[in-house]
Amino acid sequence: MGLFAALRVALDALLVNKGRSALTSLGIVIGISAVIAMVAAGAGARSKLDERLESVGKNLILIRPGGRTQSGVQADTAPLTSADAAAIRRQLGGTLLAAVAETQVIQRVAATPTHNWPTMIVGCTPDLQSARQWAVAQGRFLTEDDVKKVANVCLLGHSAKQRLFADRPNPLGQFVRIDNVQFRVVGVLAVKGRSPTGADQDDQLFVPLTTLQRKLAGNDRLTLVVASVRSENLIERAKEEITRILQEQHHLKPGAEDFDVNSVQEMAQLAVIMTSTLQVLIAVIASISLLVGGIGIMNIMLVSVTERTREIGIRLAVGASASDILVQFLLEALALAFVGGVLGILLGLLAAVAMAEIAGWPLVVSPFVVAVAFLVSAGVGVFFGYYPARKASRLDPIEALRYE
Repeated sequence: MGLFAALRVALDALLVNKGRSALTSLGIVIGISAVIAMVAAGAGARSKLDERLESVGKNLILIRPGGRTQSGVQADTAPLTSADAAAIRRQLGGTLLAAVAETQVIQRVAATPTHNWPTMIVGCTPDLQSARQWAVAQGRFLTEDDVKKVANVCLLGHSAKQRLFADRPNPLGQFVRIDNVQFRVVGVLAVKGRSPTGADQDDQLFVPLTTLQRKLAGNDRLTLVVASVRSENLIERAKEEITRILQEQHHLKPGAEDFDVNSVQEMAQLAVIMTSTLQVLIAVIASISLLVGGIGIMNIMLVSVTERTREIGIRLAVGASASDILVQFLLEALALAFVGGVLGILLGLLAAVAMAEIAGWPLVVSPFVVAVAFLVSAGVGVFFGYYPARKASRLDPIEALRYE
């Protein structure tokens, strides 16, 4: 019997019991669809995370006050100062770091004649623009002259601008009041989006650092120093050098830091670990589903061999070889796995599209994963269908003809 004839006979045999064949393939469908959908979900989530990291800055190092000793005990917190930022800038500015910007952040209510809005007030230096790669949509960024003159000027993040000047497309030259201090708007920043932690980076109002320290906060303690590294492969070296410089500035021994130095990439590692763990968990569940589906195929094929024993005996008696019987039943098992694999791929792609729409992340489906899923379904058919097919091919024709 030729291959195509054997395939036609196998498909005819499966179509005799459509419901049983469909239920047998269900385990394969669930397993394959789960693998494709969850791999696509993990890839989409990572793509979204990369997008948010790009908006923050992959090369950023964040330096905050506070730290721990080598024994894990919380160290005494000493403030970061502009002198610390200046030392880092002076020693590393021409080699490892592209920009160093000191910032001080407070929460205040910003008000206009028609609106008011609680937002983050960020006192900063002009270096923040290059460190964070802020683009200015309207007007200009803060200048060194603004910092030196303690100028009452400000820039608005996109969200803050929408809240405070919803009725004015161009707020340049208008005034915003913060703690009874009037600030003239000199610029509006372009949309930055949300950070990897979900915070709205556009809901901020920027003023010169000296202005915030002297007229709003009343102290010169820095909240954060942002350092932009020239290349991603220099991040670890830059962290070590920044730690050394601050230890010298604060007269500290190694391991007793009163500051914290982290990169943005480190902060995103937890999300990557969670995504990877979820993918592994789903892969395990899908593997169990595929195993159950394969056992189902083996079970149904054994039942089919028993039901068709007399048919097998007749075929052997009229000249069919044992290999013909083996191929026929193996093709039946492959057909069950093939149908389950195709339906599983289609269902997995639909689930991936649905999750991407709901979660708002890009749809990323790897052709390699789809191909592997298809090959796995075929492998399941061969592996679990071989024993029933072999059993059918080894039946004794005389005993098979006697079977009722």
